[in-house]
Amino acid sequence: MSSSTTLRKPLGIRATPKEHKLITQAAKREHRSVNSFVLRAALQAAESGSQSPQKPKRSPEEVKAILTAFRKTVQAANPTHRDLLAELIAERREAAARGE
Repeated sequence: MSSSTTLRKPLGIRATPKEHKLITQAAKREHRSVNSFVLRAALQAAESGSQSPQKPKRSPEEVKAILTAFRKTVQAANPTHRDLLAELIAERREAAARGE
């Protein structure tokens, strides 16, 4: 037995029928088994360090515009400016005092 024996471990990948079909077709195009195809693709992704695509960073102006729009949306949903969080906490405390 050589010192470079291969240890095989199942990876346990789950895929939807649609994903499985796409992967199978791609593996056939490359004349590979599905296992070989998936392993190669996973290793390439791991080696390149690109596990997920990086989102472009937003400028401070873009962040400010997004927050301003969000605040306007929240204010439009609560035109009386009630403190809904304080009301919820008060309701929960009253329910706890009643033993609910």
